[in-house]
Amino acid sequence: MNKQYAVSMPLLAQELELFEDYLEKSFPADSYIEKTARELITGGGKRLRPALVIASAMTGSYDRDRALPLAAAIETMHAATLVHDDVIDGAETRRDRPALHTLSGNHVAVYTGDYMLARSLRMLAACKLPTEEMTRLAIVIEQICTGDASQYLGRSRIPGYRTYLRRILGKTGMLFAAACSGGGYIGQVEEKHQKKLWHFGLRLGASFQIRDDLLDIENDDRAGKPTGRDLMDGIVTLPLILASANSEFRAELEGFLGGERDEVKLKDLISWARQTGSLQRSRKILEDNLDRCRSIAAELPQSDATAYLLNFVDMLEA
Repeated sequence: MNKQYAVSMPLLAQELELFEDYLEKSFPADSYIEKTARELITGGGKRLRPALVIASAMTGSYDRDRALPLAAAIETMHAATLVHDDVIDGAETRRDRPALHTLSGNHVAVYTGDYMLARSLRMLAACKLPTEEMTRLAIVIEQICTGDASQYLGRSRIPGYRTYLRRILGKTGMLFAAACSGGGYIGQVEEKHQKKLWHFGLRLGASFQIRDDLLDIENDDRAGKPTGRDLMDGIVTLPLILASANSEFRAELEGFLGGERDEVKLKDLISWARQTGSLQRSRKILEDNLDRCRSIAAELPQSDATAYLLNFVDMLEA
């Protein structure tokens, strides 16, 4: 995706190059845990959240010396949660590489994730954020934890639509929102526009998660995991929730979740879900969220940076 940034958002791409340098310099490599964290954080990724911080900061008076530390802190928080998620989920790979816990064990993985969270706090200190902004970020981390815990504790059960939305806003939407509003704060945009950036990020994060759920069912390589992996792990996502309006499908899905799961049953359920039209309905919900992002962006001062935010919306529609 960084190549796409270079083509459609050249100024942002330049800042992201500087961001990578800043991120690498922010991680020492003295101890084993420090080296492990450094390898993880510099190992690539979409860099979507730091890009949103920088683009949002560009909607105002851009201050690189504050924007890059905030972007690095948010990306480090995100990476830390992924390390912990992989331990909990027993995931074997992450970004086409062996997951850390498969190489070094659960203990080292948890310690590394904890270290990265602590490191993110040191980066935040360089942003010189006021107490209310620091409190907002603390609440975001709390919401990520409660969203992940809700999903974990709700495994093997079919959640309601509203429960699903609360989970994805906690798991994904809140950090997107913090990236956008935090960038706006760094850029010294008006408070009313910071609030709009928050809601833009929240909707964009929800859209990102819904799209990920669709890719998981659509057998799309962009999902980065085997088709139906979430369902095999007992996690029921939006397309399957909507398909459960069919009572016969719901009964089969409950039997799968409560019984022995195998690939044949998994493929049959996914095929059936596709036939119910739930993917089309899920995509309509995704499109509605993306349209809302566009409406919010239209209420911001128009500039190259606002166009960059709209480019992120278009990426999720592809």
